Amino acid sequence: MAYDLRKIPSQPPRARTYEDYLARDSRPAPANLLDTGTAALETRGLDPRRYTDRSFYERERRMWDQVWQIACREEHLPNVGDHMVYEVGKRSYIVVRASTTEIRAYPNACLHRGRKLRTESGRAAEFRCPFHGFTWSLQGDLTHLPCEWDFPHLNKEDLSLPEVQVDTWAGWVFINPDPAAPPLAEYLDPIREHYAPYLWDQSYMGLHVGKVLHGNWKVIQEAFMESFHSLYTHPQIVGYIDDFGCSYDQWEGKPHVNRMMVPFVAASPYVIDQVSEQEVLEDWLGGRATGSVSLDDCATARERMARINRAAAEEATGANLQAVSDAELVDGWYYNVFPNLMFWGGYGPNMWYRFRPWEDDHEKTFMEVGYIMRHPKNTPKPAPAKMIALDIDQPWSSVEALGSLGGVLDQDTQNMAAVQEGLNATFASAVQLARYQESRIRHMHKTLDLYLGSDSTKT
Repeated sequence: MAYDLRKIPSQPPRARTYEDYLARDSRPAPANLLDTGTAALETRGLDPRRYTDRSFYERERRMWDQVWQIACREEHLPNVGDHMVYEVGKRSYIVVRASTTEIRAYPNACLHRGRKLRTESGRAAEFRCPFHGFTWSLQGDLTHLPCEWDFPHLNKEDLSLPEVQVDTWAGWVFINPDPAAPPLAEYLDPIREHYAPYLWDQSYMGLHVGKVLHGNWKVIQEAFMESFHSLYTHPQIVGYIDDFGCSYDQWEGKPHVNRMMVPFVAASPYVIDQVSEQEVLEDWLGGRATGSVSLDDCATARERMARINRAAAEEATGANLQAVSDAELVDGWYYNVFPNLMFWGGYGPNMWYRFRPWEDDHEKTFMEVGYIMRHPKNTPKPAPAKMIALDIDQPWSSVEALGSLGGVLDQDTQNMAAVQEGLNATFASAVQLARYQESRIRHMHKTLDLYLGSDSTKT
């Protein structure tokens, strides 16, 4: 539906907060949604060179060598010898199922002349360098040194592959190259506690799409860290997504996680007088004309959609979810894990994003999008979806499985390239951010500075 957006006041009428939605929920809100983060952040601007200067990108390298980052899903490594090649910037790692109970990760480089041991993911009984045949076991031990007589100065026992830290959570496999890094459980605080109810042991990769985008990895990621842009970038969604009623949370002393909660199946206050609850429901489902789903005895479209999603989630998981709040079944949960992971909560399907510099180009990013699905308890975990790789000029909307999300991502993509070009063209000394609605962007840069040892206005 086309909405009248010609006269947008600076303060919308009939605005609601996320707390208002929780208070009106048909079920009591859980503690994790009530745990709001109110950490105070500065309001000064960011130096545009953080996005455009190669020198700043080079300084960021040490950050990537110190942080926890997802390499793959556990279902990518079901059998001994299964391995994934994970790359970020110039770094490359092999993440391997070394035994039935152990996942290990190694820098992807032969200790002889440095050739990559693996150029693609797959399964192997050992890692043999294609160049000269140096061979390592899955446990990283050197098992074959070609022409050993010619290396009297080397000790095989000293040539084990160096390891990087590995840990798992919610089906994700994380790596951290820094041996002195804090444990993953500490790094993810408070997300582990917040996500405890949501049956992650019954989850698997149901959709995976990747695409190279024009823009620094922070430019690309920041497009998904606020809902402020929805009214003008995604005007088609404001009839069923409340862009103004979001909650933005950062917790004091917890630098690696922040959150945005977006009320879905509820109209933006900018157009709330132009749409009925029945129309909100039908717009959310993709068509006003059909009238195929009614509100029944529900007071709001949110409550009706939660009832539909509750039944679907119970069928998918085999769990009794009658006490689960509407918010946990309909809303957009955007948790960011520094530096480059974003995923949803609730009972699924759960969307996830990952952002990485592309081929060491500071003005290009490889963005991945997907859905984490649920399967019934005590049933085999389905195989993960293979990644659909799009060409740089191929639209997200060409992937039918993304549904309406594909068109939304295409709108975002147009902004990203233009933002990068504008940052290169600007004479302004600072990028200015809203105090609240863009606070998660500021939070990410503050955390980045913890690793770089600089303040947020310097490169």
